[in-house]
Amino acid sequence: MSDYILEADNLTFSYDKTGAPSLDGLSLRVRRGSRTAVMGANGSGKSTFFLCCNGLLKPDGGRLLYDGVPLSYRKRDLLALREKVGIVFQDPDTQLFSASVYQEISFGPLNLGLSEEEASREVEAVIGRLGIGPFRHRPAHALSGGQKKQVALADILVMHPELLILDEPFAALDPGHARIIRDMIGKPDQEPGRVPAAILLATHDTDFALEWADEVILMKDGRALAQGPARKILTDRQLLAKAELALPSVIRIFESLRACGILGADLPAPGSFDQLEAYIRRAGGEA
Repeated sequence: MSDYILEADNLTFSYDKTGAPSLDGLSLRVRRGSRTAVMGANGSGKSTFFLCCNGLLKPDGGRLLYDGVPLSYRKRDLLALREKVGIVFQDPDTQLFSASVYQEISFGPLNLGLSEEEASREVEAVIGRLGIGPFRHRPAHALSGGQKKQVALADILVMHPELLILDEPFAALDPGHARIIRDMIGKPDQEPGRVPAAILLATHDTDFALEWADEVILMKDGRALAQGPARKILTDRQLLAKAELALPSVIRIFESLRACGILGADLPAPGSFDQLEAYIRRAGGEA
């Protein structure tokens, strides 16, 4: 077993062979056990990279390795890969097809050959964890955007993927549904042996990434601009500016408090607002 669940080596891909490539020599590694935020401006190649990760797109050049083995694009190998790599798309309508929510979530387990009883146990568990019960028998097309996103995530979690990929999971969500998704990806599965070996998540929210992610990959023009620990990457103003991303607001406030002498110059950057609050309390700055 490789330390890296996924590796990209000089990937290239173009939708229009006469235009600029969507991936232009992308190289990166995703470590087992990591929660990695993939960040960059629209058009930086994040979604294209995700589609390559389970063989929905085949790179024009370079290599993708899963668990140290180069991807094979034979049909049976792709089917096996897609059992291990689950993607929740930004637009849930692209992956919801069944007549009811319950049938939608049941489709994957039944397709894997589970009995109806076994599939029912799996489906009921994920419905409970994601709070889908009240609309379990409704048509998927009749749900709100937030509810559809919950069902799309349930579709994937019920399959217990090794690698969970989430493309802008909070896009266009109200605060309540965003909180449900955030809570779920913080602890996607509590049963031993069923936690995803790694999570890849695309987001523009630097505050969320700072608090949630172990690692951050910054992308620009189809390449990896930088990769490293979240706190190191997301406190680097120059790197974030190159990636067209904002400095996390918790870091902006922290730097302002240091500049005016409320917090000591030797304090490390906080990883969350809770940690910043603890700094202020210790400094005697609680209102």
